[in-house]
Amino acid sequence: MSAIASKAVTKILKNRVSQQAPPDPHIEIIVDANGKTKRVVRPLPEGLSKRDKKALKKIRRRAHYLDKGMNLCGFRVGWTFFIGIIPGAGDVVDAGLNYFLIVRPSKKLDIPQSLLSKMLVNNAISAGLGFIPIAGDIFLAAWKANSRNAHLLEEFLTIRGQELLAAQGQGPNAINANEAAAHGVSPEALRTVFGPGAGMNEDVEAGQPQKNKVKPGRA
Repeated sequence: MSAIASKAVTKILKNRVSQQAPPDPHIEIIVDANGKTKRVVRPLPEGLSKRDKKALKKIRRRAHYLDKGMNLCGFRVGWTFFIGIIPGAGDVVDAGLNYFLIVRPSKKLDIPQSLLSKMLVNNAISAGLGFIPIAGDIFLAAWKANSRNAHLLEEFLTIRGQELLAAQGQGPNAINANEAAAHGVSPEALRTVFGPGAGMNEDVEAGQPQKNKVKPGRA
């Protein structure tokens, strides 16, 4: 049942996260009281451990600079666009950045294997597009694998946080019974995969004062 629930997670996330050109995972544009637009940092999901919030913040910021950190003739592009222009080596470097800056840190947040596989597929598509001369670089700039993966991770963690808050009586459940049934699993099985409260124990351990150590040779 856990394997089925794990696969159902990515199907649910796929339905909730747009498959078109992804928006900036780190920055959003708002209109202030004076009618002026401002670029501000998007808020982090509630109900997460300090570990998850810290990691998500870093991953979103990295995806921003890799995919959308600069304005080029009205288009938002990032370092992957310019690196990808370098024949051969650029595509290898892009693939490495995708993995080491986005996917590998995500693996440490107790995500299911099915979600990890989806991220790797996004990176594989990105790498494949990069080998197509000229047109590939244009499609790569639109695909934005880093932003896609950051949004997938954020949606996963958002559900994780909402489920913890719901368990504490601070809000509704994020996992819909009908949605779970549509994928052949129970809401309880899905909650186990999302892991509400994951990382909290690490936060507690990190906040505990260390005991004084006796140096060798001293009583």
